[in-house]
Amino acid sequence: MATASIPVHVFNPAQAFACIGFLEAADVLLGNAVGGFQWGQSGDFFNLSGDGSENPVRTVLSFLKTAEVKWLSPRRDLSERDGGCTQVVPGIASAADPKAPDLPGILYGNDDDGLEREIPFGYWADGSGRFATTFKKSTNGASSHVRVKNALDAIKRLDLEKAVCDPFNQVDRTESLFRLDPRGVVDPIHGGFSPDSLRKGAKGGIDMRVATYPLCELLAVIGLECTRPERLDGRRFAYSVWDRMLPPLLARAALGGHLGFVSGRRFVVEHVEVKQGGDRKMTDIREELT
Repeated sequence: MATASIPVHVFNPAQAFACIGFLEAADVLLGNAVGGFQWGQSGDFFNLSGDGSENPVRTVLSFLKTAEVKWLSPRRDLSERDGGCTQVVPGIASAADPKAPDLPGILYGNDDDGLEREIPFGYWADGSGRFATTFKKSTNGASSHVRVKNALDAIKRLDLEKAVCDPFNQVDRTESLFRLDPRGVVDPIHGGFSPDSLRKGAKGGIDMRVATYPLCELLAVIGLECTRPERLDGRRFAYSVWDRMLPPLLARAALGGHLGFVSGRRFVVEHVEVKQGGDRKMTDIREELT
């Protein structure tokens, strides 16, 4: 098995979710993937292993740089609203009344051996009511298709070699993503101004965009497909990182809870609507000391 290590900021929930995304994707592309965190004076890292001799981080990123997306609909009369390729799969939606912007999707492409692989995502469409479906509100602005397309287009522009060494800090300036990474969000109340107002307002023309992190955002979307942070109340959630190499099944449980046979760290996040009707934003992240 080959092992890769990438820097991660454990106080950033999107990076923790994205580490799960790396693990899930590596398990599909390589098989028998395991991953775990390490922290200390030299910094925080996520270690990832998978079958074969190829760097698992490079394998995942190479796939993402060439991947396409299709959306899954339970009915022929319901298709992705913004032009995304839609495939009808009866029974795919758990929601009683699924909406076009909220369809689940699949990233598909070929692995290093030329075999076609698929990585499912669309945690917002599972209809289960599990916490974290409100990370994205498609009724307010861009649909899932637009947000994923923005991320994939930006990822194609990134330098692969730089991304392999430090994927979560590869920066671009995209249109709307999923607001999973708090670095890509400006709260006008705390920031003192609104980039959107400068760009779109009556006196517009000032193209000030907040830097975004498309790899971190898209991998976080993949990571949240099979796991959730712990819901504390309507404004807060908690997530954990762990110090042992775990397969996806155990890593999913470790992120949202506690496994007795591993050591970990737990973080509590304020997750609120700073503007009525808008997407939720992470406004405060603190480690819970025990």
